[in-house]
Formats: sequence, structure tokens, C-alpha cells
Amino acid sequence: MECSVHSIPLNKYVKYFDGQWQGMIAASDGACYFGASTHSPRHGCSFFKFEPANNKLSVLAEDMTQVCGEDRTKTPPQGKIHSPIVEFEGWLYFTTHLSNYWDEAMDKYTGAHVMGYELSTGKFRDFGIVRKRYTIYSAINVDRVHRKLYVLAVPFARADVEKDGSHLYQIDIESGEMVHLGLVGQKQRGCSFWFFIDNEGNCWFTLWKNHWPLSWDHGDLYQFDAKAKAIKCYKDVLPGGKLAPDGISAPAKLNTERSWSWAEALPGNRQCLFTTGCLGGGDERLWIFDPRKNIETGEAFQPFAYIGSTFLANAFDQKDRLYFVQYKKLEDARVYWAEAARDYPREDIEFDDALHLRSISVDPAGDKTVTDHGRIVDGQNRRVTMIESLAADSKGNVYMHGTWDSLTAEESTHQYVWPELTEYYDEMGYSPLLKTYTDAKNYDFKVMHRGQFFSHVNVVKNTGRK
Repeated sequence: MECSVHSIPLNKYVKYFDGQWQGMIAASDGACYFGASTHSPRHGCSFFKFEPANNKLSVLAEDMTQVCGEDRTKTPPQGKIHSPIVEFEGWLYFTTHLSNYWDEAMDKYTGAHVMGYELSTGKFRDFGIVRKRYTIYSAINVDRVHRKLYVLAVPFARADVEKDGSHLYQIDIESGEMVHLGLVGQKQRGCSFWFFIDNEGNCWFTLWKNHWPLSWDHGDLYQFDAKAKAIKCYKDVLPGGKLAPDGISAPAKLNTERSWSWAEALPGNRQCLFTTGCLGGGDERLWIFDPRKNIETGEAFQPFAYIGSTFLANAFDQKDRLYFVQYKKLEDARVYWAEAARDYPREDIEFDDALHLRSISVDPAGDKTVTDHGRIVDGQNRRVTMIESLAADSKGNVYMHGTWDSLTAEESTHQYVWPELTEYYDEMGYSPLLKTYTDAKNYDFKVMHRGQFFSHVNVVKNTGRK
């Protein structure tokens, strides 16, 4: 079976787009809003709107650096929207993010902005920089009770990382006032991809530890208590990893990495869904977290179903279904990381790297069987190699931002190359991709065989089958 999508090449708009992580929402007006991100020092991220009724794609902001009132020729650009996009009372809220990951750029970065976008008028609101030179990596969410936004300011510049850590902030939506809520954990860089804010205004989150291990955090859960106005930490409470489909324990070495790699509130905001996956401790179940139950005993964490490993590419349709993207074989996600494997030469791909769209009902009374909507294909025989942004609505529309093999130079990414980029992949054991960069020059651009594409499918109407 095939999941046949309508795909739009985004590098025709800006040649520097090289990925998109989070930063996508199916909004209440029936359109999908999303970012397109880059590591280029020459350009910032863009912001788009897609209307499924007529397949219309509109550029709402060609460069968020300019929307933030900054000059990319003088300071590093606002290169990514690497945060969730959340909706509240007709507004979308998201954050910008540093994406020039080398010392000179990180030292000169102005700091991440918190942004609003009004659906009815198309106007942006810039709440400003939260903490000078710090980025937001990457969670944002809204307290619907007290009308507050929460973000996590994270140090990236070497000097900031050595002397400080990550800080939680609260922003009043009406006044724009920013309140510093405190250091999270200890003085060391920690990031969080997702916040769950419950119906009492408590903000719950974990710290991601796959890229930057934290010696003092092994499966910890954090809460900003809205009544006590203080950050609490529940030590070592996240469940240990088990593998699909039969519950074999995940490798012990992943135990210290336990964290949410995806989380989203269920209707009513009393509970949230979450996953951890191979980059968050190795667990391959979908979970429900209920903070009204005992956290220390584990009662608050209830496994829902085995679904296999996922990372950022998950989407709840705000009704009763969760969508996600996976390799055909579940065990391949434990070995291969799509962001690296997308640059493997074809001859070095020794597994079935076809990506499938899958889903599961989250209705407790429903069928907990995973539905495979098929291998993701488009009408022009491109090959998709990475999808890290996903959104869905209750009408069966599923939206994806991902990397596909390009058919022409016009579709191709102009990837900016700096020394740490390939060094990191080499250290992680993804050496086959280094062949792709053999002729690349540091601090220069390389035209890749891949490009960034926005894709859409309605799984109710999709009939692509073999």
C-alpha cells in the first residue's frame, strides 16, 4: 500500500532551506501553517500557509529575521522555527531559534524571539528577545487559564554554557511582560522540545539528554507549580524503555536519556500523550500522563499501546487519532537516524529506508492496532528520506515537511558546511554520509542531491495502492 502525497518543493523559494523540526500546525481556520529552516548565515527561516481546499501555498514571511526587526547582514539570522506552533484565541504562537552553530555566530547571536501571528489579520506580534544571546530550544505552550506563555531559554555560546544553564520564562499575553521563573536543574545546557500545561496552569516538561548528557538528570520530570510559583523536580520517575512489539527491555545505556521526545495535551488539558523513542530513552510505547495521579509510584504514567520508535514527527488530530512516521521495519529506527541517513550514498544504504505514515486511535474504547497508511510516495517518483515535522486535523488531512531526493538543481538544498557539522556525524558513527561531503569546503555551500518539500495527503480520500 502507498500513501500518495502532493508535494511542493520549497527550495524554489529559498535555496538555503535544509530541514524543519517541529514548527507546524493544522490551525482552526482549516489551513496548515509551518516554518522552513536553514543553517545558512545568509538567510533566516520562512513562514508559510497552505490551504488544502485549493492546494494554495502562500509565503507569510520570507525571512523571520526581518520580521524580528534585525538585519541579517549585521547579526546571525533567526534561522529556524524549531518550536511547536500553538494556537490560542485566534493567534498562533511560536519562537525563533539560532541555527548558525559555530562559535563566532553563537557569540554574536542577538537571542531568540517569541512571536505571535493573528489568523484573521495576518499581522505578526514580536514579544521580543527573552534572554540576550540565548536561544529557545525549543518548547513553547500556553496556559489557557492564566493567559500566559511559557518558553525555555537555552545557552549556546560557549561562554554562556560554561557559566550558566537553561531558564524558564513566563510571558503575559496581554501586556507582554516577561517573568523569569528560575534556573532549570543545574548550570549546564538542557533543552526541552515540548511542554504540557494542564487545566490548572501547571507547566510539565522533561530535559532532552541524547545530544547533551546531563549527569544530574536521569529520567526526571519538572513542574512549574502555578500556585506555589516554583519549579519542582520529580527525580528518576520516567518509565524505563521497552521495545515493540513484545516488551523486551531497551538497552540499559539508554536509561540515563529518558525524556519526552513528543508530548501533546488531550482535550480538556487534564492529561497528555507522550512518547520517548530511540532518542529519548529507547521506549517504544505511546503513553498517557495524568498529573492528578501519583507521580513517584508511577501511577501517573500509563502505557497505552506499543507503536514503535518515533521522534518529532508525530501529530495528534485533536480528536481521536495520532499520526507518526517510521521506517518499514521498527528495528531500523534503533540503528539509523533519518537526519544522517538522508545523506548516505545509495550504495551504502543496507536497509529498507522507505518511510511509512502510520496512525493509531487514542480512544480508550477504540482499537489499539496501528494502521499503516503505506509507504510515502509522490507523483514524480522522488524518494523521501526524512520527515521531522507533522501536523494533522480531524478531517483526515496530514501535513509533512521533509527531505526528498531532488529531481533538478532548482529543487536542491544549498547546504551550509562548517567543521562541526561533519565532525559530529563522524563521532556518532554515521561515517557513510561523509562521502557526500568529500568535495565540500568549510564555511561554504554545497548543492545537495536532496531538497526540502512540503507534502499533504488526506488519508480519508487517499487511494494510492499497489
